[in-house]
Amino acid sequence: MSDSSQFVAESLEELLVAIANGVREAQEALSEAPPFDAFGRPLPTYHLPYLDFDLKVDLNTVETTGGRRALRVLPIGGSQNTTQKISSSLTGRLVSIPAGDGLPVPVLTLSSTRTAARQHELNLSLHNSAGEILQNAQVEINLDLATSQQLSQTQGVNLKNLGTSRLTQAILVTDEQGQAATELTIDSNLPAKASIVITAEFDQRISRIVVAAGNE
Repeated sequence: MSDSSQFVAESLEELLVAIANGVREAQEALSEAPPFDAFGRPLPTYHLPYLDFDLKVDLNTVETTGGRRALRVLPIGGSQNTTQKISSSLTGRLVSIPAGDGLPVPVLTLSSTRTAARQHELNLSLHNSAGEILQNAQVEINLDLATSQQLSQTQGVNLKNLGTSRLTQAILVTDEQGQAATELTIDSNLPAKASIVITAEFDQRISRIVVAAGNE
């Protein structure tokens, strides 16, 4: 490949990389959207699986008397410069590769069942996107104070802390069915309208649920 062709190829490469970076930044912005609305309801999430593009570009390479090449959007005049204009049409598709380079990824679900006035049984299920059950996997359960405060505020509750609210176990190990369970006890002094956010985390996958403190 000649130096001129190499330079043009590298310029087109930079253009495609810039488009790919734009798609990645857009996906990151979508991923940072809040998981719940002001009333504690789960919000939808969005994923960009691919981007089709059709670009028509004019590339102008300018070589000075010193041999230096540069890419210009507009032609540059002058007797000391040699200008080469190349018109190209680029059509293609940028495809998003799922996490894990296309390999099956964990699917974690968390649910809650109220067993008493201020007590909940938390159940989780863990498998991968291929449907395979994930056994003997450690899943971390936490009470999310910051998000609980935000959601409680929408209900007119100034939640300073979660008091003596606690989990029976914070680290769970899935059984042969890929399931595990623990209990949540909510502090009896918390307002009935207070929202409690519980998270389950495994291998960078997070599942969230919201429960109300409820009446005694």
